[in-house]
Amino acid sequence: KKKKKKKKMYIEACVPKGIENKKNFIETLTNENNNLKIKERKNNIRSKKYKLIQSEKYIKENIEKKKSFIEENRLAKKKSKFIIPSKAKIFFVIRIRGINGVSPRAKKIMELLRLNQINNGVFLKVNSSTNQMLRKIEPFVAFGYPSLKSIKNLIKKRGFGKIGKRGCWQRTNLSESGIIEQGLSNIGIFNLEEIIHEIYNCGTRFREINNFLWPFKLKSPKKGYSNIGKSKHFIEGGAYGNWEESINDLILKMN
Repeated sequence: KKKKKKKKMYIEACVPKGIENKKNFIETLTNENNNLKIKERKNNIRSKKYKLIQSEKYIKENIEKKKSFIEENRLAKKKSKFIIPSKAKIFFVIRIRGINGVSPRAKKIMELLRLNQINNGVFLKVNSSTNQMLRKIEPFVAFGYPSLKSIKNLIKKRGFGKIGKRGCWQRTNLSESGIIEQGLSNIGIFNLEEIIHEIYNCGTRFREINNFLWPFKLKSPKKGYSNIGKSKHFIEGGAYGNWEESINDLILKMN
């Protein structure tokens, strides 16, 4: 007699609900992460394009200004006239003396201007209040009107931003990726060219940018500030006081 083959019975294993839920959760997370990455890539591409467009725009503006100024000078020479240059909008202030002989008022003003150490430099708006403050601390500082070139060199070489909270600021280099965006994206600034443009033209966002910038730490100039020393005014051949356009030579020495 032929033996009847027994049919094999297959029992479907029941997957616990907890494992199924976990699997679904992981799948949704991976999908969300992929979507976020795609969005980030798109945003990065847009921001890079925007940065390039803005920097090109400011470079073109500066070139056009230079050309127009040269042409105006040529025409003025032909007509035997001269052009009165436009008034400067910003000061660059450098502390040249230490603690000795500093009055409490002068010390407080220098603290307000963030000139806490020798060879520290900051940008300031040209107005009546800054003029009054500079008069009170004149024997301890050298200041003048910086050119676009010296502003560019300062920010690119010695530019640092402050990131964090009051009391625990971090000094970070502006050349590091994402630092400018992190500190100034809320006012619509994303690259160095925009910072340089706003400072030079003393724009509407000058105050925020200036607060974001760490005071410039300059090196001591070769062969000193002047032949006579720091105790006399710049007009007398000394170092302190208003250098006007000559401050650019001092910045070159100290940068």
